Amino acid sequence: MFHGVATYAGSSEEEFFDVYYQAKKGKMVPVVLLYPEYYRSLAVRLYNFDGDEVTPQSSTVISYEEKVDRDGMRYRKITSLQSFPSYEEAEAYFLSQESENYEIVSKNPFISPVPLEALEHYELIYRSDSFIMKSGVGRISEVKIFEYTE
Repeated sequence: MFHGVATYAGSSEEEFFDVYYQAKKGKMVPVVLLYPEYYRSLAVRLYNFDGDEVTPQSSTVISYEEKVDRDGMRYRKITSLQSFPSYEEAEAYFLSQESENYEIVSKNPFISPVPLEALEHYELIYRSDSFIMKSGVGRISEVKIFEYTE
């Protein structure tokens, strides 16, 4: 649903996430990977992280190749995936690459690969009793309402 927010804001969804392909058991499997800008967006910082400070437990950097399939469609094939124990190490590795075909990413919208400062002036005023379960995260309320305070 985030693509609607991006479009409404006048941005392209490719600024926030994209589909990559990864070889698994001899087949190319699509995987949606989220970029740092996704996690830095206000909507995600509020809904996914309640506006709290986030310190990543690890950060992942991928490398990829631009490919063209039999039908002439372009796609990105993941060629390597490297996990780092801190964002700073991932960022240093990312910045040291000469190729542009590297990205800092995460598969999980609720686990940020980048540090986030706590948001000021936002207060959670409602959280629904209905929730969804997210792997590695637990229960997430389906509806959250925040109030901007000064």
